[in-house]
Amino acid sequence: MKLQVWVCAGVMAGMVSFPAGAEQPAPEAPPAQVVHKPFSVSLLPGISTNGFSSGNVVNNISVGMLATHAGRVDGLAMAMVGNWVDREMRGMELAVGANYAGQVQGTQMAVGLNVAGGAMRGWQSAAGVNVAAGEMVGAQFAAGLNVASGKAWGLQAASGLNIAQELVGVQMSAGLSIAGNLQGAQLSVVNIGGDVSGAQVGIVNVGRRVKGLQLGLINVASEADSSIGLLSFVGNGQQHVQVWGSEMLMTNVALKLGGRTMHTLFTVGLRPGSESRQRLWATGLGVGGHIPVGPFFVDVDVLASSLHTGGFIEPTGHLLGQLRVVAGWQPVKHFAIFGGLTANTLVSFEDEEVQGVDRFKLGRVYDTDRVRVQTWPGLVAGLQI
Repeated sequence: MKLQVWVCAGVMAGMVSFPAGAEQPAPEAPPAQVVHKPFSVSLLPGISTNGFSSGNVVNNISVGMLATHAGRVDGLAMAMVGNWVDREMRGMELAVGANYAGQVQGTQMAVGLNVAGGAMRGWQSAAGVNVAAGEMVGAQFAAGLNVASGKAWGLQAASGLNIAQELVGVQMSAGLSIAGNLQGAQLSVVNIGGDVSGAQVGIVNVGRRVKGLQLGLINVASEADSSIGLLSFVGNGQQHVQVWGSEMLMTNVALKLGGRTMHTLFTVGLRPGSESRQRLWATGLGVGGHIPVGPFFVDVDVLASSLHTGGFIEPTGHLLGQLRVVAGWQPVKHFAIFGGLTANTLVSFEDEEVQGVDRFKLGRVYDTDRVRVQTWPGLVAGLQI
């Protein structure tokens, strides 16, 4: 029985053959043997104690006059111009020029450029450019540019530009920060993000879907929970014009801009003049919160206005602060009615009072020769389109 098995195996082995004239595949070259050299000194790659085949050398300390090269460094690499590690750097690279490592688990520092092709766990700092293509877990610091393609966890900080395809952490820059998807915060002059879960804080903030806060002078998003700024343009937010009347000013018009829960108000008001009181203009700015409940909503706004008793552009000596709580009903998409209560505080820095306020005031809270403070409750009712 054993004899039959061996005969069958031999026959089957003989059947596996290559056609006449066909090229047989070349045998794979054996991997280069790893050589461990604890210490190396070099002028340039090839001109060093590692020799010409430095790609298979593992160093603990590598010191170069101009540049160093090793397959792997478990320790420290220092050079005037650059450090070059093929596979992995476990420790620290120091160079005045550039650092490159296939994977880094430690620190890279250079005055010029840091590049980690693949995963980097640790810290890159450069006066010029940091690039970690792949996954980065740690921090990047640069005076010029940070780029982390793929997933990045940690911190990007640069005085110029931060770029990350997907970042979990913080981007900070004195210039521009760009993230495809961000879970964390962007703190820069200009922030640009795709899907943001966290916060964008800067002069200009741009996002696609922002689950969190946008805080800046200009905010732009297709969707955002809260956008607070001078101008906020949010696709699913609030872009309305309000017209209302109050006991202080007969006609008020406001531009209401913001996200779903927060908004900014730009207001202009007018009270016509009569024999008993002078004409009154008002220009104001406010912020507020919006609480939608089906077709109903509640707004809580804080407004600050300057009152002009003469011409519209003449200097003013009167400031009006208002806390406004209103409830509204929106029967159709672009039309709503609202009404509510206001708490008013008028501060005057001129000798004469604003005519017509005496009948509303509860009393003078503070009164001197130069400053007068008056408070009173009020009513407001209007339309929103």
